[in-house]
Amino acid sequence: MRKTTPVRECMRRLPREAERQDSLDKVIQLMRDEHCHHVPVMDGSHLLGILSREDLHEALLEHGKQSASLTAGDVCTRDVLTVDPTTPVVEVAARMTERRVSSALVTDGDVLVGIFTSNDAVRLVASL
Repeated sequence: MRKTTPVRECMRRLPREAERQDSLDKVIQLMRDEHCHHVPVMDGSHLLGILSREDLHEALLEHGKQSASLTAGDVCTRDVLTVDPTTPVVEVAARMTERRVSSALVTDGDVLVGIFTSNDAVRLVASL
């Protein structure tokens, strides 16, 4: 890997998505099926936010049994870090560190094309 390696070479392409009206149970099952900790949340073709395992834990702690009535759109983080596929991976990692987030969604214009997570960054370091 070079410092200029674009994130498109290291990201997970076309991640599975949740819709804003999906139940938290459905999102949890999606995360289990996909073995992932982050799921982009869509409102039709528009990116609404991202839902992480941490978001789910906080919702369960805050709302308890009432969390069963919440949706992905209710719980997702809407202030999402997005990057272009050509952004150097070291810049993406630096921006993730600055924002204290564990993922960046990769968008080409308004289209979600991938996701880069802290796990991907660790895999890169391990491959050096």
